[in-house]
Amino acid sequence: MEELQQIETAVEKNGKKKKKGIRVAAIVLALVFTAAASASVSWYAAKQVYRGNDGHLVSSVKQARDIIRNHYFYYEEDEQKLTEAALKGIAAATGDLYAEYYTAEEYEDLKKQNQRSFVGIGILTQINEEGNVEVLDVYDDTPASEAGLMRGDLLIEINGVPFTGMTLSEFLANVRAEDGAANDFVIRRGEETLSFRIVAREVHTPSVSYRMLTDTIGYIHLTAFHGTCVEETKTAMKELREQGMEKLVLDFRDNLGGSLYDAINIADIFLPKDYIVTTLRSRDGKVTEYKTTESGIDIKTVLLVNELSASASELVAGALKDYEAAYLIGTKTYGKGIVQTFFEIPETNGWFKLTTDAYYTPNGVCVQDDGITPDLIVELSEEAEKYSIDYIPEGLDTQLAAAIKYLED
Repeated sequence: MEELQQIETAVEKNGKKKKKGIRVAAIVLALVFTAAASASVSWYAAKQVYRGNDGHLVSSVKQARDIIRNHYFYYEEDEQKLTEAALKGIAAATGDLYAEYYTAEEYEDLKKQNQRSFVGIGILTQINEEGNVEVLDVYDDTPASEAGLMRGDLLIEINGVPFTGMTLSEFLANVRAEDGAANDFVIRRGEETLSFRIVAREVHTPSVSYRMLTDTIGYIHLTAFHGTCVEETKTAMKELREQGMEKLVLDFRDNLGGSLYDAINIADIFLPKDYIVTTLRSRDGKVTEYKTTESGIDIKTVLLVNELSASASELVAGALKDYEAAYLIGTKTYGKGIVQTFFEIPETNGWFKLTTDAYYTPNGVCVQDDGITPDLIVELSEEAEKYSIDYIPEGLDTQLAAAIKYLED
């Protein structure tokens, strides 16, 4: 029996999403292309089990089911389908923007997304300034890396379909993203046109990228609080310190959130032991404090945030700001300060998700609808906004430049 609760940002649902142009067009070639729309979702331990009764609601649903069963001309015997349709309707009727019913299959797909595991070939793409589909990254130990695809390659054709007159999503939909499915790619590399046959399989995509910016300033970009993000961040810190890092730029831009446990463990890296990271308050008045358990690394840090830094990102950002453990640069964050819980529905083996808690920063602030204002407001240019964070051309990233200047002063 799995025990789940989640802290999520449903950016697409509440209409607050800022258009990002090409930046949000970057997509990992995988089975589930709806990951960006459903946004970042994950959970921590808390089990709740649905118990049906014969109250008014259940009685009404049963009456509707009987009417369909007895009178619908095209009725087919599928009670589970009717039940799950009713549960999805109930979720929609709550008025909770984050409420949702997941079938058993949908729930398993969701878990795979949050584990950063997908069936695909393992590349990240976007449409570049010239209007071509460019490979931005090729992940290690994936079918794409083993086949020889490289950063900068241009995708010309997928399974016989050329990139003409369609969106990036429409073009990538031509990938056969089933385990063991063969895909034929035509790419342009410089003056060469090359062909590759790549067989899709389950791949893992990292949550962390890192590098040295100067001889003493390291950089870590955390894209989501999912999967192995804590271990990846610790590895990045270790390797950067071995390369001479004395100061750090930590980047949460476009990080829509994720697991509460992962958020607390990330904060653990940068805060002293026994510091309150966040406090959860539930409808019944229950108050739960989450504290650091390890002595964090004392290093001068700038945290970059923007309007798509949300949920778990804001939780960590709020703690680091309240304790002055990091100097925040960028733009005001998204404003998501509530938590969702998954409730198991034994009859269908599905899961019902509902908003159950609000979280507060160490200073007692709930960021819901308000977000976090950085210590220094720095906007990106319209040109820079077109790019994914990791691929903003040198000289256009004014926020990163401001972080380096602050650390060097």
